[in-house]
Amino acid sequence: MKRLLDYFSRLGSKYNLTFSSQEVLRSCIIGLDGVQRKLLILNGINNGPLSEYIIDLNEVSDCSVKKEYGRIQVNGLRKRKLEQYLERMTLNFKFLIEKQPEDIPFFKQTENHISELPRLEDKAEKWKVILSKMLPVSLKKSA
Repeated sequence: MKRLLDYFSRLGSKYNLTFSSQEVLRSCIIGLDGVQRKLLILNGINNGPLSEYIIDLNEVSDCSVKKEYGRIQVNGLRKRKLEQYLERMTLNFKFLIEKQPEDIPFFKQTENHISELPRLEDKAEKWKVILSKMLPVSLKKSA
């Protein structure tokens, strides 16, 4: 993990970013440069090749927590709680320009245990609040 964090720090230097906040998740590391309003994401820290990308908050129109549920059968909620059907929870970014939305995974049913959900949901909500406050001013007035 120390090597990954060192690598992440070097990536920040490569892109001239200074992190005011960082988060290590199961499959990625995210770092926020509040001054430049940029988010660096390093994916694949648990499996597969590493890949990085930057989200420029000046180009983001919306930041939200998105939950994707599996199929719930009739009367399924009598036997299991709704969160037991949760497959993924992500921090979702929509952009001002014609660009595909981006997702940062906070919970994946295949990688996380359901007991981790409340803690990860709190983290995702915290990031949503922080990043939403940094969206372009013209968007905040209309919200």
